[in-house]
Amino acid sequence: MSNIEKKIAILGLGNISYELCSSLIRKGFKVFGTTNNPERKSQLQKLGVKVFTHNKTLQCISNSTKIIITAPPDMQGCPIIRSYFKEIKNLEIKWIGYLSSTSVYGNYDGQKVNEDSDLKFLNSTANARYRGEQDLLDFGNKYSIPIEIFRVSGIYGQHRNVIKQILSNKINPIFKENHFFNRIHEKDIARVLSEAAYLKINSGIINLSDSLPASQLEVIKYAAKIMKINLPKYKNYKEFVNNMPDTMKRFWENNRRVDNSLLIERYGELLFPSYKEGLKYIYSDYLFNTSNKD
Repeated sequence: MSNIEKKIAILGLGNISYELCSSLIRKGFKVFGTTNNPERKSQLQKLGVKVFTHNKTLQCISNSTKIIITAPPDMQGCPIIRSYFKEIKNLEIKWIGYLSSTSVYGNYDGQKVNEDSDLKFLNSTANARYRGEQDLLDFGNKYSIPIEIFRVSGIYGQHRNVIKQILSNKINPIFKENHFFNRIHEKDIARVLSEAAYLKINSGIINLSDSLPASQLEVIKYAAKIMKINLPKYKNYKEFVNNMPDTMKRFWENNRRVDNSLLIERYGELLFPSYKEGLKYIYSDYLFNTSNKD
């Protein structure tokens, strides 16, 4: 791949941006991106990322030959494609990656879903994700640009995980019988996206998810085990559901096991195939950092 082709714009430098930019830079990419967060801007600039504010998105993408869109959709779909489709189609972009969500599958009562499964979403947030996907796929088909849609499961990492919640007494365990969902570590997201951008040959939809769907309580039990503490008290879903905020209720109403076979076939084994490897890594890192402070 030529140096000209190794220029990429990340539109929406969010929580996974440090891992993602680091991974892309290790592959030799010149990375550009957008954020209005001054702290994140400063952090990423130290990595060597050229950071723009959102109102300079056009300037950001004009430097690039590939794009990763991590910014969330609005109710109409993908605002970036809607606002800049003329400019993007004229830039000879080689590949666009778009982060969507497995929430578009909706409720499958614990059954397995893959990329060909029907979409059963019922809420407006998942509908916005679906509209965003369609905007990208339609754009790619119209202008012959490879579009790869990544349907991402629940993201966790060094700063967002149940261990941190337990340590800060912010954990709220809930038990619901036979309720499953998948997760994905931010390092795996970064590795897969950087590899996809490097290859720039794939298109279509792919689940970006770990290999072991599990209940919330299973994950918390495992975290308590490796931390060698008692399991925090938990509530039964049936007793708590009437007092749940709508956003939390939407999560608990959806129940599915995400099949990541295509992901493994295309991009190889994950760094953290399940929450077990991920939490072990997070806790060992926490212990290391804690011991070094003493």
